[in-house]
Amino acid sequence: MIYISWFEIAYSILDVVVSPIVFSHNSIFLVFASAKDKFLSKFTFSILNSVYCGFFGSSMGMFAIHFMNRYFIATGSFSQTFKGNRIFLWMFIPPIYGIIWGSSLHFLCGPNEKLNREIEYPLLTAFDLKTEDIVYVGPYIYQKNLNGAYEIDQNSVIAIAIMWCLLGSSFFAIIYFGTRCHIHISKFSKTTSSQGVSLQSQLFFALVTQTMIPVVLMQIPCAILFTCTFLNTNLGQLSGISTITIAIFPAIDPLPTMLIVKNYRVAISGFFRNYKVVKVERRAGI
Repeated sequence: MIYISWFEIAYSILDVVVSPIVFSHNSIFLVFASAKDKFLSKFTFSILNSVYCGFFGSSMGMFAIHFMNRYFIATGSFSQTFKGNRIFLWMFIPPIYGIIWGSSLHFLCGPNEKLNREIEYPLLTAFDLKTEDIVYVGPYIYQKNLNGAYEIDQNSVIAIAIMWCLLGSSFFAIIYFGTRCHIHISKFSKTTSSQGVSLQSQLFFALVTQTMIPVVLMQIPCAILFTCTFLNTNLGQLSGISTITIAIFPAIDPLPTMLIVKNYRVAISGFFRNYKVVKVERRAGI
């Protein structure tokens, strides 16, 4: 939980610094940021934009590890699985996801002249920005050549295929370990105290809810954008909705654990009750 908290804090800070925008136009899917009148160089902003994409990829690995962690705790094998230095191996999985995701976009889907020509008018119309004012990464699948014919860009296809694999592996881990965890808790309830079952159930449903948030706010919008890009479908400014949902994810993600797990809920309500009492006492001069 501490690891995830630090990750989301860093993700939020990077989001504020870069202020990325997701934009879809026909077979183009861009993550761009305005580098105009910024305190950092355009090259630095370009790197930070790719790092931001990498953080998004890291979150895919984070969700999977979270469910696996919950399963190992429920089955009592946590201490063996995460014993000693093994815990660092597990903690490296999200960064590996992020490095693969960010590198795929940065090196395979970086800026090029064909893409600049294609996005020049849509950017100017929708955001009043020129291509020289932004940094971006993003696939451009069906590229128009000088003869006006369309060609499939292999680099874009490879990059999207890699991201689909990462997205799919994250989904698989969530479904597999989530199902196993639910089955184990159901069996566990027959052989242990009601208090233990209640705590495990609370943690499990908090985890399910906590995972549904990024699925709805991040994974589904990302999957829709990828699909529309392959289908050469123009979402236009509707693709900007994903920019908003991704930005609010770190703020909403901790809420399920805080509200569903009884111990956390009682502690939070107690804090506000004490705060209210102190405030009243100060006003009364006590």
